[in-house]
Amino acid sequence: MELHGNITASLSIPRIAVGLLIAGGVTVIAYAFTHYGLPAGAAVSMLPIGLCALWFSLRNPAVSMLGMLVLNYFIMYLGREFLHGVPVGLILDGAIFFNVAMVLMQALVQRVEWRRAATGVTLASAIWMIYCVLELFNPQSISPKGWTMAIRSLAFYFFLIVVLTQLTMARYKYLKAMLVVWSVLTLVAVLKALVQKYVGFNAAENYWLFVEGGSVTHIIYTGVRYFSVYSDAANFGAGMGLAMVVFSISALYYENRWMKIYLLAVAAAACYGMLISGTRSALAVPFAGYAVFVVLSRNFRMVMAGVILIIGAFIFLNFTSIGQGNSIIRRARSAFNTQDASFQVRLENQDRIRALMKDKPFGAGLGHGGGKAKVFAPNAPLSQIPTDSWFVMIWVETGIVGLLLHIGILLYILGRGAFLVAFRLRNNQLRGLTAALISGISGVVVMSYGNEVLGQIPTGAIIYMSMAFIFLSPRFDKELEEAELEKHAVPGKNLLALNPRSRTALPSTLAKE
Repeated sequence: MELHGNITASLSIPRIAVGLLIAGGVTVIAYAFTHYGLPAGAAVSMLPIGLCALWFSLRNPAVSMLGMLVLNYFIMYLGREFLHGVPVGLILDGAIFFNVAMVLMQALVQRVEWRRAATGVTLASAIWMIYCVLELFNPQSISPKGWTMAIRSLAFYFFLIVVLTQLTMARYKYLKAMLVVWSVLTLVAVLKALVQKYVGFNAAENYWLFVEGGSVTHIIYTGVRYFSVYSDAANFGAGMGLAMVVFSISALYYENRWMKIYLLAVAAAACYGMLISGTRSALAVPFAGYAVFVVLSRNFRMVMAGVILIIGAFIFLNFTSIGQGNSIIRRARSAFNTQDASFQVRLENQDRIRALMKDKPFGAGLGHGGGKAKVFAPNAPLSQIPTDSWFVMIWVETGIVGLLLHIGILLYILGRGAFLVAFRLRNNQLRGLTAALISGISGVVVMSYGNEVLGQIPTGAIIYMSMAFIFLSPRFDKELEEAELEKHAVPGKNLLALNPRSRTALPSTLAKE
């Protein structure tokens, strides 16, 4: 009886402590609401959620990276709706450095396998970051403020996201988890675009359109261009085109019928979102992406089918007038019109930039390209000319040397990924998912000639994370191969005694979902 009483008493102490903690928390929240108003009360109310997120992140930093992916997706929406005048990039800064802190804190209590990040993409991103840091000393740069504004999105995000992804998500299940989270975010973005189209814009969106001038490029003679939770329609179109390519290809490599249907539905929704964005250059994403996948597939029937479909779509849009009465088809068809007035203006702007860049092999300095440079260099000639292109912007800010380096890094990453898919990866599903990421990134790279989308929020972070997964794919392949060996192991046999070459004789089944 005495023992039972002691146990009961010991159990009741934690219950009392939890009860007191809850009561105290409710009291503090109520006090904050009544004495300091709604913002303070809401902030205090979020503390328990923040503590839970901290606890889960410390236990598994991959959860924190997925959280960053979600937050990154809504940064531009939060800025438009609630944070007027606040540099919204600081939100992503905070999320990235939170993940850095989680990795460092984990390293204090257990060994972190730093060599996971010892890959080619880490080296490539480090080289690019060093080049961009050295741009601070560019004699052509008018103000260091431009460098401060541009270095984060242009170089730091690339390096840090690549490294963090490789350190925290070096298991195959995290690649699949990222795809699932991204697919849900895509559906949310399409749903928001549908609300804009069929219900209307909310107060914050109307303010951006009609007070801050967004209507000039988004409500035009061809109709309304919808932008969802993205910064603008071009960014939205690029994100949806990327999702369309990645999820439609990924669907081919899942055994589970419902997963196939789900991913194809997400791809179809993303296609619709891309079309209602009214971004003509976004068509380059599926055209280039599927063309790359056709080459990577090395399947004669798929190659022939892909070539026929791509050529058929090109002929339909470029050489016929079928469906011209439909505004979406009409916009898509105009993407192939090289006599288009806006296209001609872009060519003229590039000629003007070319004349100004003759004596600037290292560029005008980070942040000194296009309209954004007017803040600190209002009279600079280059600030008067829109860059209208990611690669033109890189050219203006880092020079021909930086442009060639940047293009070389992108080609290396895509080329290395293609090599892995074609010659190294053995698991069929992993090969397909990796090819999907390579194809999607290739499409956005091609589109970036016409729009500044490659490093934009949220597309940039998704692409950098995808690049890291491409370079993690050999590790995933080894993980899946070892799981396959264990599955087919004969009791009493030593798996380590197997010759690595003999492993290829084992059944090569798809990884199970």
